[in-house]
Amino acid sequence: MACFYWMMAGSETARKFYVQLLVVFLLVFHFVYVSGHPGEYGVLPSTVLSALLCPFKRADRWLHRIHEDRRAFAPVVLAALAAGFIPHLYTMAVTVGFLLLAALFYPSCTVLAGWKDEKTREHWRKHSEVLAGHYY
Repeated sequence: MACFYWMMAGSETARKFYVQLLVVFLLVFHFVYVSGHPGEYGVLPSTVLSALLCPFKRADRWLHRIHEDRRAFAPVVLAALAAGFIPHLYTMAVTVGFLLLAALFYPSCTVLAGWKDEKTREHWRKHSEVLAGHYY
């Protein structure tokens, strides 16, 4: 995981790839769901949410906010749980669940700020467990 942390903290390209994989996975999930449940229109709100993640800046902002702010994380978790109990919003629950999971592995603002400092970066290179502590 240290290699993953290192790549995500140091490379904006890696973060873009991570977000693109998330969006592709969600859209494939929606396609498979619609193929198995024709005429199910409850998939539309979650597909729109998935499509809103396409611009990297917006997705980056959302993932940082969910990762950093517990006051933003808790309502999103409750929304995912509530949507899971509503039959037509199953895809919304899955979409929000994967968004939460993706946010957990997204680098924190502390790591991105520390990455710009050469001394901090060198310390993290020698002690990867310290990077993992700051990552979350």
